[in-house]
Amino acid sequence: MAEQQLDPQLDDLRQFDSPKESENKLPVGWLILFFGLIAWGAWYLWTFTPGLGGWSQAQDLEGGGAPMGLNLLATIAFTAIPATAAVVLVLAQRRKGKRQA
Repeated sequence: MAEQQLDPQLDDLRQFDSPKESENKLPVGWLILFFGLIAWGAWYLWTFTPGLGGWSQAQDLEGGGAPMGLNLLATIAFTAIPATAAVVLVLAQRRKGKRQA
């Protein structure tokens, strides 16, 4: 059989590449949220893993856990604040998109 000659222009795949999404920078708010969630996950793992933080369900049932006011404060801090931050980020991006259009 005869060998096929390859066209060097077809072998250069860089000419077919489009701009990559990784060339765009992430917004600062998303980076803060990302690293904040990593920090929160490390804290949560340390606090509520029996081998690391010493937490146990039996201790909570005996009353050795955190007081109710602290639990309520932690619930608000770790649910309402990130949710509000996410909503603010989405609204800021929409506003930025309307300005550019």
